Amino acid sequence: MSTLNAYLTLNGNCAEAMNFYKSVVGGELFLMPVKDSPMKEEVPAEFHGAIMHASLRNGDFNLMASDSMSHGPVNFGNSVSLTLSCNDESEAEQYFNGLSAGGTVTMPLAETFWAKRFGMLTDKYGFHWMVNVEKPM
Repeated sequence: MSTLNAYLTLNGNCAEAMNFYKSVVGGELFLMPVKDSPMKEEVPAEFHGAIMHASLRNGDFNLMASDSMSHGPVNFGNSVSLTLSCNDESEAEQYFNGLSAGGTVTMPLAETFWAKRFGMLTDKYGFHWMVNVEKPM
């Protein structure tokens, strides 16, 4: 079966954000700055310090990102959320607390009728997250 992965576009702070996410979920982080890419000569020099592609992997967790290469800022919306489906309550609390540092909790992590734990937040980079531990059906 095919896999759906999240891909984030940031306003010049991709490396910072991806290192933050690594501090929360662990795993291996790959960062490719424009200046080290095969496309270096095709990109204006002002973007050579930007991240062309980043990937954070930890088991089935795969988050990809890059800095915007346009001259305008990235516009963040509220129509998409990244959802972390956790194995247990302690894992959910660890991720929720880590991701909410410097951000805004929009729904505290708590038991709901559909989940052992569920919570929502917007992280310090403007991305919306849902953290979930499913109840057995």
